[in-house]
Formats: sequence, structure tokens, C-alpha cells
Amino acid sequence: MDSWSVCTRARGHLTPTSAFLLLLCACVGSSTNEDTTAVNGTDGTEDTTGGTTTAGESDGPTWEPVPARGIRLDWVEANQAVGVPIGADGGAVGPTERIAPLLRNRRILIRAFWTIDPGFEPREIEARLHVRYADDTTETLSQTKMVEGDAFIGDLNRVFFWGIEAEDVQPGLTYRVDLWETSPAFDDAPEPDPPPRLPLDGSETFVGIENSYMVMKTVVVPFEYDDGQGCSTKPDTSEATMKLFEDLIYMQNPLDRLDYVLHDPIPWNTPLSSFVQLNQFLSDLRFQEGASPETYYYGLIDVCAGGLGGAGGQAYGIPSDPTSMDAAYQRVSSGLSLQPQWSAETFVHEVGHSQGRRHVTCNGNEGGPDPSYPHEGGIVGEWGFGVLDFALRHPSVYKDYMTYCNPTWVGTWGWNKVVPVIRALSMWDDGYGADGAPAPAEYGGSLLVGAILPNGEQLWHTVPGAIDASELDDTQRIEFAVGDRVVSQPTRVTELPDTTGELMIVTPLPPDFEAAKRLTRIDGARRIPIDRAKVKIGHTNRRFTR
Repeated sequence: MDSWSVCTRARGHLTPTSAFLLLLCACVGSSTNEDTTAVNGTDGTEDTTGGTTTAGESDGPTWEPVPARGIRLDWVEANQAVGVPIGADGGAVGPTERIAPLLRNRRILIRAFWTIDPGFEPREIEARLHVRYADDTTETLSQTKMVEGDAFIGDLNRVFFWGIEAEDVQPGLTYRVDLWETSPAFDDAPEPDPPPRLPLDGSETFVGIENSYMVMKTVVVPFEYDDGQGCSTKPDTSEATMKLFEDLIYMQNPLDRLDYVLHDPIPWNTPLSSFVQLNQFLSDLRFQEGASPETYYYGLIDVCAGGLGGAGGQAYGIPSDPTSMDAAYQRVSSGLSLQPQWSAETFVHEVGHSQGRRHVTCNGNEGGPDPSYPHEGGIVGEWGFGVLDFALRHPSVYKDYMTYCNPTWVGTWGWNKVVPVIRALSMWDDGYGADGAPAPAEYGGSLLVGAILPNGEQLWHTVPGAIDASELDDTQRIEFAVGDRVVSQPTRVTELPDTTGELMIVTPLPPDFEAAKRLTRIDGARRIPIDRAKVKIGHTNRRFTR
């Protein structure tokens, strides 16, 4: 039996079949020394001490509870992956003071933290969360706990907590929290000043749910690999592994919807030396299949080794503007099918590159790290919470998913980094509404994209897309010989992530590219021919479906 139902209610009725409602209450009791504070009772039984009841209900003589004595409510947090204070210092935390957005249609954990006064006698205290839903219905959720000391953020036994299901997490949701005695033993004690409630004035205040529309679309493409040299494999696409992929990317991204598609397997019968070969294929495939520009393609393959070209996964570059439709060709990455947890974490990491995120330094091997990351050693720096597995993540044990360390999670900094990316791409979705900014029916410009491997091998193809002229320079140039005329163009040269020495070169296609007979890459004094016959043509696949 799952167990968050005893501490969560939805619209005035218990929902014992809901995994989210049932799991969390029985999740109390885990040691705070655990890397992940699992939301399951230590003895495997349901935790009835955190049950949801109707406030003041009793089978015995009528007794009116009094506000709890000797204890104060310090702050209240809402958590959808990262903790966002919504109440503190006696009042609400306003919109301009929020450290991260709270999304609609996404499960949410509400936690209330207390401090006890000197001389406080350990005893059970009842906390009531009063909520008003968007349809103006109200509900009081109750939880009773033994209080022996101050609250501690890393132990669900030492905070009051409630879960609210996704369908009830809507703009306009309000709350207040108050604490009550559970027996008449303290009726004659002095009334608390300030009262143990938040807001202090007893009013309702907004949780702060945004009118969000945050969608991510992913396509996982399994490759059936046969290198002709004894390695013949199929990647792990079992239901359990694919569920892990889906869950990890959803939990660690600011989403209220994930469209996750497992593509039909694709045979690959030539030896691989680099993920670039797969990524170029996937970049072409997404255009051939008419995928919408916001869709991310991810290749999954088993190459009978723990690395390919020195990497366990690789993205097809880090877009300079990950919110641009013209960066669709770079919403591509791939990784190895190894141990499921590792492979799923690699999936999140590589898609993170496609979202514009750079590495975060943890073990020192991450190339091109983001110097603005705020926490030393790549730690997430705060307690996280999984809305699907209902587990807390330790702030120093868990590392940002853009490191090379594990276990991984997301902190507020990384969460906020991709919010504008997901928000911008979601506007192209048909369900966004009239206020959105739908993408055009087809792409605008065209690009020549090449990858230069450390051994000098060149891999070139053309794709729909465009690049801003400010990104081009003369570090390297491409010459297009069209009859007696030579068109020489500047390029953008960047190093591909997760490897050493693999370069991506991008330049706009000239209008008369089809007539070009010879292509040459100019690198300083060197002139390197590009085999025109080996340039895969994909820029003509311009239209996409909705």
C-alpha cells in the first residue's frame, strides 16, 4: 500500500488509491543521515500519526483545543523539486521575493517549520493547513506529531507536511497554518504571543501558483547496434528503465507536462567512433520526421564498452540561444545504455546541454564549466523533493545533474536556468492558447554544420536553421566554389561538450549552395577540402507537424 493519503486530501475526500496521497505519510521516519530520505515508514507500516482528520473531531466529551503553547511557526515552504518559502516573518513571501516559480498542474509538498521556547514540554502538537482551492471550496488538513525540539528540514518526522495533488494545484490556491494543543493539559498555560500561526493575523495568503504552461517533448531513439566486429546489442528499453528516464527528467525540470515517446528501434550496422555520428543522424531524423521544433531527440545505444570516443553521452553542441526555433537541429543528444540509473541520469544531463546548460564542476573533469554556479563542488546546496518518488534529496550529497558526479538532482539555480527555455518552447505548443506565439509552419534559413573529430575526420550535413551574424568570426571560414565564383563565409566554431577536441563548425548556406561544386575549410594557413559528395543534405526538410 502506498501512503501519502493519510496526510493529504483532495477536494474534501480521501483518495486512498492515489500513489502521491498514500506514499508521503508513511515516508516519515527515515534517518537524516540517509542520502535520500525515502518517504516510507521504517517498519514498512502505514504511519497513522500523520493522519488527516477533520479538525476538532472527537468521539469523547467535547473539548475545544487551544492554540499550542511554547511553540512558534517560523516559515512555510512549497516544494515541487526545489524548496520555495511562501511564508516567513509572520506573513507571506511576496511574488518579488520568491526564489523560484511554483507551477500549476504539478504536485506540491507544503512543509511548516517550528521553533520551541525554552522549557517546552515534549508532547503531541496538531498542525492544521487550511486551504482554499481555485473553485473557492475550502478544506482543513490536519497532522499531529510528537514535538521534542525544533523542526529540522531534512527529517519528515520533524516538520509538518501535506501533499496536494496536481489537479488541485492551480492559480488562486491559498493557505494558512496554525498549531493546536491535543489535550487539555495546557489549557491554563499563558496564551502564546505571537500566536502559533502563519500568517500571524490569521488571514489566508496565496501559495503563489503561476498560470504556467510548461511542456517538454522528448523522443528516445533506441539503436540496435552491430559493428560487424562481434558487438551486437540492443539497448535497455524495458518498461522499468524507460519509466526511470521519464521520471527523472520530469522531476528535475520545471514542467507541468512531459510528452515522452519511445521511438521504434533503428538498426546501426557500421562501427561508431564518436557520438557525433549518432547525433548528426538524429539531427537529420528529427527533420525527416517533421518533429516540432521544441522536441528533443535522444539516442540510446549499447556499444559493448563503458565509453564512446571518451564519453558516456554527448549533446550536439550547446545552443547559444536555446529558445530559438532555429536551434532545433541542436535539440539532439545521445548516450550509452548501461546501468539504468546511470543511463537515466546521463539522459537528463545531455538534454540539459540541449537546453543551453553548461557543465557544473564537481570532480574537476567537466570541461567548459559554468563559472556562475553558486555552490562549491557542484552540490545542489538545498533539500530537494521528488514529486514522483516522494523522497528528499540531501543538499551536500546530491550534485547538480550537469556534473560528472552522482547521485544527481537539481537546485534552485539550475531550476531557474531552464525556466525561460521551457517557457519559450512551450509557447509553440498547440495547447498554449491564443496568447501564445506559435512557431511558423516551416523553418527559415539553412545551415552547413560540420564536426571535426580529433583524428581529423570531418562529418558534414545541412539542416534547416539560422545563426546570428554576431556569432560568426574568421577563426575558420568555408569556401563555396560556384562556377568561377568563390563565396567565402565566416563560421562559428565551438567545442562539443563531454569530449576533448571535437569541434562543431556552423555557417549559413549561400543561396546557390546546390550549384557549389567544391567546398573548402580554411583554418589559418591550412586549406582542408570537404568532400561535397559526403555532405548529407537535410536542409530541404523544412516543414514540421503540430
